[in-house]
Amino acid sequence: IICVSNARAASARLQQARQDLLEVTSKLNDIQRLQRAPKVAALQLESSAEIANRIATALVDAGLTESTLMKEEPSDPQRVQRTDFEIRSTVIELAPATLPEILRFCRELRDADTGTVVRDITLTAPRGDANGEGQETWESELVLTQMIFSPKCR
Repeated sequence: IICVSNARAASARLQQARQDLLEVTSKLNDIQRLQRAPKVAALQLESSAEIANRIATALVDAGLTESTLMKEEPSDPQRVQRTDFEIRSTVIELAPATLPEILRFCRELRDADTGTVVRDITLTAPRGDANGEGQETWESELVLTQMIFSPKCR
């Protein structure tokens, strides 16, 4: 009787251990999935110098010259309605460039770890552009945004 009782207790512990293993495996999978997921917001605001460095690096990585950058104008962070988040926008104007170059530049600016993305792109045909010469180029205005987690004091 004691052996049967001990076997049943061991079987129950084994079942519980299997359930625990399934739960732990599921939680580890969730952790790994969340580690790969893009972040929505940064914990601190990037300085103007960091933004300028990000833009300069993205220009080089996209194969554009420094003279392509016509304007970069960061704004002050603005509270997003009544949330614990702020958003900072930087307006970037580029001289005429091809569409693939502009898209590479946008891709290089993006940083999921700091919540930085190009939110808006406005393309304009350059004035005095001679059609039929080489590749089609566009003047562009981009809005680079960074979402910052900034809890309100209550």
